[in-house]
This record gives sequence, C-alpha cells and structure tokens, in this order.
Amino acid sequence: MTIQDAQRRLLTHVRDRIHNGELTERGFARLIGISQPHAHNVLKGARKLSPQIFDSILKRLNMSLLDLVPVEDLEANLEQRQAQEPTPEMGFLAARIGPGMPWPTRISIHERFPLPFRAQWTPAGIVAARWVHELSMHMTLSPFDIAVLDTSADARAEISPGGLYVVDRNGEAVFRHMRPGARGCYLITDTAMDLPELWERVDMGLAHLARARVVWLGRERDRHLLPGQAGRFLVGPISL
Repeated sequence: MTIQDAQRRLLTHVRDRIHNGELTERGFARLIGISQPHAHNVLKGARKLSPQIFDSILKRLNMSLLDLVPVEDLEANLEQRQAQEPTPEMGFLAARIGPGMPWPTRISIHERFPLPFRAQWTPAGIVAARWVHELSMHMTLSPFDIAVLDTSADARAEISPGGLYVVDRNGEAVFRHMRPGARGCYLITDTAMDLPELWERVDMGLAHLARARVVWLGRERDRHLLPGQAGRFLVGPISL
C-alpha cells in the first residue's frame, strides 16, 4: 500500500461516516483544527491531504495505518513473508588465502556467509574466503575483506581476460589476474597489469593452476544487506 492509497482510504472512511450521520463536515473540521472550507476541499479532493492533517485525522479518530489496510491484504502479505525462504548461505574456507598460505582443504563448520546474489540454494562449489594482505594486489582487494569463490571445474576450465582467480603458485594460494599464452598462461598482479614484461609465465594449463574464480568481492560488515546491494560482482550472478 502506498501513501496515496492510505490517504485515499482515509478520506473514503471519513466521507462514509459523514454520509452515515456519524460526523458532519463542520464537526470534522473542528475535530482536526482546520476551517470548514478547507475541510470541504480536502474531502472533495480539491486540496491535497498534507501529512500533518493526515496524522491529525488518524489521531482524532483513534485510528492507525493498519486500520486502513483490508484484513485480506494483511493476511496475504503475512503468508507471502512466511513463505519466503531464508537467504542461502555458503561456508568459509577454513584458512585465509594469500602469500605463504596453501590452498585450504577444508570448509569451516563454524562460519557461514549469506549469498550476495538471489538464488534458492547455494550453487555447488561456491565458498567464501578471507585473505592475508598482498601489496601487489592492493588496488583490487583493499576495499574488501570477503571473496566469494567458484571452485567448480567449469569456472576453472577457461581463462577470462577480465577475470580474477585464486591460483596455486609454488604451493601458496594467491589472487591473480590471468592471460592465456602459447605454452601456458601468465599470472598478473595489479602492479604489473600494464607491464607485460613483468607478467609471470607458468607452463601449465588453467585447470591445473587455478583453484577458483572470484565471483564477488565485498565486506563482512555488509552481510545483512539484501542480495545485490553491496560489493562488486566480477561474474554475473545470473550465469552461476
């Protein structure tokens, strides 16, 4: 119900009471403290119902906004809210990722994080992660502290030039941008993005190198916001 709906229903209620003899236009005007001509114009729709007059009418008639909503509308709204399933959640990797940190092999059973996109369930392979600071990835990661990762085989099967990945680099799990090469692929940090001579070439395919593709970056403090209201998507959630 909108504010205009509420105003319309309140004026209809007042007109009905005047028509039934419970009120008069003059008595209504005195009740809420306005002139009779003003009250007449409000009831006829010639003058807008200000918020102050709206509140005054409710108060003087011992009504609330709920009195303006049909019972069937309230019941339907309650049923709809009760039918809504809670936001699906995903588990956290049991350890942080970053320089000196191997890829975690376990999911924590004590921590959960709500999906930042709308879905009826958590897609297979989706996990949340935290990381340790890495100066060379500061531009991408510094505004955030939570990453949503897609660890599925499909997400790791093909390099996307605009993608961000968690890769296994000499036994440590780190964030890197990636580019395909003739005999493998290149790992790229934020600081080397525009310096191809500093790209790190790795002689193996993506499927053996990438542990996950980053889907979303966000902040722990925004966990209670509705899906899509916070963070940065690196992969369209509709494609998950």
